Amino acid sequence: RAILHRVSWIGAGACICWVGTDVTGRRFGFLGGLLATLFPAAALAAAPAPVTVQYGVDPLQTFALYRPQSLAPVPLILFVHGGGWIGGSRAMGEQAQPAHFTARGYAWATIDYRLVPAVRVEDGAEDVARALAWISRRAAEYGIDPARIILMGHSSGANLVSLVATDPQWLAVQGLSLDAIRAVVSLDGAGLDVVTAMEPGNGASHYHAIAFGNDLERQARLSPMRYAEAPNAPRWLFLHDADNDPSRGRFAQRLADALASAGTQAQVVGINGTTHMGMIDALGRDGDPTTAAVDAFLAALAAQ
Repeated sequence: RAILHRVSWIGAGACICWVGTDVTGRRFGFLGGLLATLFPAAALAAAPAPVTVQYGVDPLQTFALYRPQSLAPVPLILFVHGGGWIGGSRAMGEQAQPAHFTARGYAWATIDYRLVPAVRVEDGAEDVARALAWISRRAAEYGIDPARIILMGHSSGANLVSLVATDPQWLAVQGLSLDAIRAVVSLDGAGLDVVTAMEPGNGASHYHAIAFGNDLERQARLSPMRYAEAPNAPRWLFLHDADNDPSRGRFAQRLADALASAGTQAQVVGINGTTHMGMIDALGRDGDPTTAAVDAFLAALAAQ
């Protein structure tokens, strides 16, 4: 009798490694291509164990990194959670997403960052840039291809990644340029145009007032819309909940149009059959329409 502890996938369709314990307590392993052929679902059932990284001195400046087993450097998706700039955690990106994306050859990192009101929105944007710079500088150590780093943000997290991907100042402080970002994915993004969103009747939540206050110039400075002129990250995908909040789709389309006018590739896709939170909670699950749209974007990106 033996207890199976772990099944690891090595390569696309190549082999799997079984690690277990026999009745004496001794660990054993088996490596074979036949088992990978017979049981690919088992090999893909769980994400690799994450590495926890401290990218700053604050307890919230951490991220969990999941990397597929591969001898070659892999692309990375760096995910920034939402929560109205005041809440949320990296755990929002530790559901089905790591297993799904690592099975497709992507490393997945989900970050924590400092939150309002303990700090300002500006500090959250700085944390996103700092996390990106940390992994970019250590790409070889972690088996990441630094030329293929994709930023993904949900809700208020999309505001932060979009700021970092449009306004060069955030990465410049870290010694990087916008060339460090291969693409951006916005999931039902909030705060893409803070000034307009906070005008009466335009759909801003009470979180906007907490995060951005009443200073119109500051609201503009923290709006990705202000920086849509080149340079920008080169490729963008905006996904929005098409059933429940049409304002998110309007703001996504406005920013996408402005980016496209500056020569940036940008597309907007409305997702039916989901909700604002469902777009992140179901990401990576079979049959999820948001996942299908992200996968299609990534496939097109890989082909370029």
